[in-house]
Amino acid sequence: MLLTAPPERQEPVADIALRFVGRWWIAFAASAVFVVAGHLVIKAGLNSLPPLVHGSGLAARLLHAILQPQVLGGLLIYGMGTVCWMRTVSQKEISFVYPLSSVNYVLVVAASTVFFQEVVSANRAAGVLLIVLGMILMTRQSGETRQ
Repeated sequence: MLLTAPPERQEPVADIALRFVGRWWIAFAASAVFVVAGHLVIKAGLNSLPPLVHGSGLAARLLHAILQPQVLGGLLIYGMGTVCWMRTVSQKEISFVYPLSSVNYVLVVAASTVFFQEVVSANRAAGVLLIVLGMILMTRQSGETRQ
């Protein structure tokens, strides 16, 4: 007779995902990636919009943009970033993580040069560098302990 171990109980995927995102920095990183990706997809969708008839009202222009598939997809991706952000601020002080969300500015500037061939001026690059320096200062340990 062949003895075998009972099959291992598999953990549901939702539980694994929640445990994984349970670390604030993972939820924060996911939020940044989703928010930046959402903005880039929205921009790509708006760039590809067919023109509307001149004189269209604001409501028609807005509906025309929102119903464009890439724009709608970008909004959904952005929404996923918002869910991750909610997870982040439920675990960490917002006065600590909110300034760190400035990383989104840095990522958007870098991605816009790659995907949209946007030119970054010296002044804009200096501004991004100041943002990075600010994030470094924010995350440095001081006399107080961080969780």
